[in-house]
Amino acid sequence: MPETPPKIYVQVAVALPIRGTFTYTVTAELKEKVAVGKRVLVPFSGRKITAYILRIIPPEKRKGVKDIITVIDAYPLFPPQMVKFFEWLSHYYLYPIGLVIKGALPTGLNVRVPEDTGIPKKGWLDRVGLLKMVFISAKKDSTIDTSLFDRKRLPENEDEFLKMIMSRKEVSLREIKHAFSNGSYLVDKWVRKGFLKKTSRPVVKDLIDESLIISPDPPPLNSKQTDVVEKIFKKLKAATFFTYLLHGITDSGKTEVYYHAVRAAKKLGKQSILMVPEIALTVSLASLFKARFKDRVAILHSALSKGERYYQWIRIAKGDADVVIGARSALFAPLSRLGCIIVDEEHDLSYKQEEKFRYQARDAAIVRAKLSDAVVILGSGTPSIQSYQNAAIGKYGFLAMPKRILKRQLPDIKVIDMAQFEKSSAAQDEDIMSPPLKEAIEENVRQKKQTILFLNRRGFSSLYLCRFCGETIRCPNCEVSLTYHKYGNNLLCHYCGFSIKPPNRCPACNREDLKPYGFGTQRVVEVLKDLFPKARIERMDRDTMKHKGEVQQILKRFMQHETDILVGTQMVTKGHDFPNVTLVGVISADLSLNYPDFRAGEITFQLLSQVAGRTGRGNVAGKVIIQTFNPSHYAITATKDHNYKKFFTKEIALRRQVNYPPFSLIANVRFLGNNNSKTQKIAIHIGMKIRNTIKNTPKRKNNIEVLGPAEAPMAKLKGKYRQQILIKSRTSQHLNQLLNEVETFSGKILSSSGVRMIIDVDPYQMM
Repeated sequence: MPETPPKIYVQVAVALPIRGTFTYTVTAELKEKVAVGKRVLVPFSGRKITAYILRIIPPEKRKGVKDIITVIDAYPLFPPQMVKFFEWLSHYYLYPIGLVIKGALPTGLNVRVPEDTGIPKKGWLDRVGLLKMVFISAKKDSTIDTSLFDRKRLPENEDEFLKMIMSRKEVSLREIKHAFSNGSYLVDKWVRKGFLKKTSRPVVKDLIDESLIISPDPPPLNSKQTDVVEKIFKKLKAATFFTYLLHGITDSGKTEVYYHAVRAAKKLGKQSILMVPEIALTVSLASLFKARFKDRVAILHSALSKGERYYQWIRIAKGDADVVIGARSALFAPLSRLGCIIVDEEHDLSYKQEEKFRYQARDAAIVRAKLSDAVVILGSGTPSIQSYQNAAIGKYGFLAMPKRILKRQLPDIKVIDMAQFEKSSAAQDEDIMSPPLKEAIEENVRQKKQTILFLNRRGFSSLYLCRFCGETIRCPNCEVSLTYHKYGNNLLCHYCGFSIKPPNRCPACNREDLKPYGFGTQRVVEVLKDLFPKARIERMDRDTMKHKGEVQQILKRFMQHETDILVGTQMVTKGHDFPNVTLVGVISADLSLNYPDFRAGEITFQLLSQVAGRTGRGNVAGKVIIQTFNPSHYAITATKDHNYKKFFTKEIALRRQVNYPPFSLIANVRFLGNNNSKTQKIAIHIGMKIRNTIKNTPKRKNNIEVLGPAEAPMAKLKGKYRQQILIKSRTSQHLNQLLNEVETFSGKILSSSGVRMIIDVDPYQMM
């Protein structure tokens, strides 16, 4: 009797909050279907669970290993090269690898598989939300000779209808109905006669609006751009991992450098990822690349519908794209020939995911490039302190573009000390704009030029308080004041979404005189409408961007000068190129400056410099007016002088003094619970265990510092009380080892306590 050949095995990651991987056997009938990157259905703890194949293990004999149930996908959803990347992400950020992969895949691919048979039913993929359209075409070998029909009995437009059908391979029913008022009748008539047929299939609309393109033709490069592109090309040709920091001031032509880098990679048979910090920035960038690379451009970001994202992912997985453009999730694009990753505005905080899988896309991009022997380009006019320090010590290559293209001058920046107006007798509590800013806006409107006003606070008023006792109306779920929104007349929490109508009486003293104080973007728009009734004013913040396509429409109207003044939060500071903008006003530079975070100075300098860079990008010199109560702060004076090195020198000295990044790596261990006292006790207990663990390992004593536990700056959020412990380490190895131990020993302490622990590695949100 012939010996049974040994079975093959697969190593899989299950889509559950469980660390580690699992091994399953593959039955003979499924042997040819398994491949790395495909999903399989597996038995797991009495359930049928989706899992992802990470490796195919050579044939061998094992006992007690269960069989996979079925293979879900016809082709892999990610290439084998990405497996090590997923494993690194799981290890470094302490997140289950199955959930890492699940989060990377588009939502449409994570539709629950029916459990009755374990095999997807026909039409299952339709549930991802793809739009189906009906197409009309002539049946094979059909010919229609209209001369054979009685002309008097034919509708007038039937000739034209039949010519359209016969001259084209197929025509959508929608197009036919638009062209012919009796289109449905004509189609049904000829389908019944057996000459035409209807076909229904999923389609995806073009996600890229080419109407935003100023010029699809690449302009000639200047000497600095040429030098930078040549250096990048040499590294791409060498096909070895390398990281460049491209420090190009705003309007220095970084986008054209990105284009030439992608084109160079394409010529070498390589693919590229181009990441931007905000989804809104993909609009103009994708339009530019689409005009030059045609259909070889793919888009990936969370604002796409399930169907759109599914379609884009499959295109990429099949190799139908040379460049993928998107926000941080574009990092996971399933490219098998990756040669270049570009991170535009690399300093931006948006690259840090703040919920569930808390990864830093910029840092992870460098690791993915290293695993793929690819080149990384970190571009910014205001580089992060970490990246600039890495370039300074030679860890990164440094590329500089210190001047604007076409010999454009840097904008003139004027800093207004708002304290002088507060002290004047004419000052009022709710003065939003200083006289110099008002005059500058008025002059800009008169000259038919455009203005951007930046305020990093949404809503109408930041506080709603009692003028007698000073009590503010607070969110019952979070330790924050509710923001007043005039449209809708409601008080809203921007953290948990809690909303109420403004109360008639103060909850503390029961008096009636409550009033909104402070201001947000909504209030700024109201003031502008009063001051400049003839100006066309729009607002761009999260409150106005609730519906799909609104960002694109606002940007298009502004580009086409259908808007005179654009008021917005930090969404207006990044990457946009509007040649007719000659004035930028910063309503309050102090909001970010007073943020309870060691990066407050860095964030302020970056925001101010970036928004200043939106002006003077045409033929007219730009002007910037910054309003502040801290005119002598180094972040503001460095912005005024357009002097990054001045800012960096001051900031890096402060970081070295207190041992913050880039001189250490940090992790925030946060505790959330329904009971304040219990949450505090748990945090203290685990804090003591962490310190004892460090004491027992001599090498860690001098390398790790523990701060806290302490109440989080936002002590209560979404109904949960919050404590946190900050851990600083000189090496990633020591930090990772400690955090794994913390995760292990805290399990028993947290069990049945009602308190949840979150470990955030490299935190960017300390609130």
